Amino acid sequence: MNGLLKASIPENVIIPPGKLLLAFSGGSDSLFLMAVLSVLAPERTEAVYVDHSLRSREELEREIELNRKNAASLGIPLRVVHIPEGFIKSQAKNHGVESAARSERYRILSEIAESEGFDHILTAHHREDQVETVLMRILSSAPFCSYRGILQNDGIIFRPILSVSKNEILSFLLSSGLEWAEDSTNSDTSYLRNHIRHRVLPFISEEARCLISSIAGNVAEFRKRIPNIPYTGNFFLSVERKAFLEAFPFQRDELVYSIFKYSGCNDRVSRKIVADIFSKAQEGKGQMLFSGMSLYFSRDNLRFYPLLDDFAVEYSGKDIKIGRILLKHIVPDPLTICIDEKRLCFPVVLRTAREGDRIELREGERRISDLEKNMRIPYSIVLEDRNGIAVYFARFAGGRDRLAKRFLTPEKGNTALAIEIE
Repeated sequence: MNGLLKASIPENVIIPPGKLLLAFSGGSDSLFLMAVLSVLAPERTEAVYVDHSLRSREELEREIELNRKNAASLGIPLRVVHIPEGFIKSQAKNHGVESAARSERYRILSEIAESEGFDHILTAHHREDQVETVLMRILSSAPFCSYRGILQNDGIIFRPILSVSKNEILSFLLSSGLEWAEDSTNSDTSYLRNHIRHRVLPFISEEARCLISSIAGNVAEFRKRIPNIPYTGNFFLSVERKAFLEAFPFQRDELVYSIFKYSGCNDRVSRKIVADIFSKAQEGKGQMLFSGMSLYFSRDNLRFYPLLDDFAVEYSGKDIKIGRILLKHIVPDPLTICIDEKRLCFPVVLRTAREGDRIELREGERRISDLEKNMRIPYSIVLEDRNGIAVYFARFAGGRDRLAKRFLTPEKGNTALAIEIE
């Protein structure tokens, strides 16, 4: 059978080197790729089927049984990973079921690839997937550079059959005698991709499909030649204002989109949002608030801050970790706060600063909100004992740490404290 399969493999299939992990759904596309791999790279390929528990158990069990049968006949090891029923829907509140399922699937595949030394995760996206993606982005008025569509090589993800047409895939499978599974949700045209697949794509000629695919490839090649706008930071991200203003519009689109995604912000990145950010950047002052993120503008930079959840924990003199935030005893540098902990009046609490908080500094009493405003930061953290706020932490957010006046007398044995981000 391998001789017959090899003779009918399209020339535009590209199999990368190294150990390969196939994302296998059991549908025609991934079965085609599995069959190709059984001929071209059988010794270095394994497959993973992720059961999202979104369809009836009866349908899923039939599909899994067929998948095992096909994998065994092709000589490709297959493992099945089950996601608990209801989990995907619980994660779909902000982005929808389809997006939540995809995110969890890629998380599982990436975890397996990293822990077991796979060089590539292979997906079975083909030419028509590319055409659908580009059309979806055109219809949703997405930024220009999103028209590059699906990338063939995207980090550890590699798509060997991105230039292969659906007709070539079906012709191959029909001649091989292999039977594939049909996901019942693929016919639901309430999803935009399915709507395009069933109600738009049939009216697009072969020549037009090739043209759209070529446009995507050309945009991808063009994008490789233009650098991204650089940004720095760990907890918050800082972008040089001059670089942002001088960049191409599509670079600004991509920067804002990537930062929103990195920060976990749920707001949709529309062209209006990017235009409003650009307008504020031109002014070089002000701030913008989004769900889960705030953006501060100055003459020098733009700062993107993630949401900081309120917390209050008791401090006993040891390091404290809350999420990514760590209160740590460190080797001091010229900007580090040093405090004589013996002079703290316990109990002591480390907490997020609140409205109405005040600290007594050398120059007098100051409201914490005024310090934040002057430093152009959205929040800060304080260390408070029974006599009031002892330490004001703002350096982690791009501000300056301050020590209460009552601790300013230098004494031996002072402890260096700092908020760090993991």
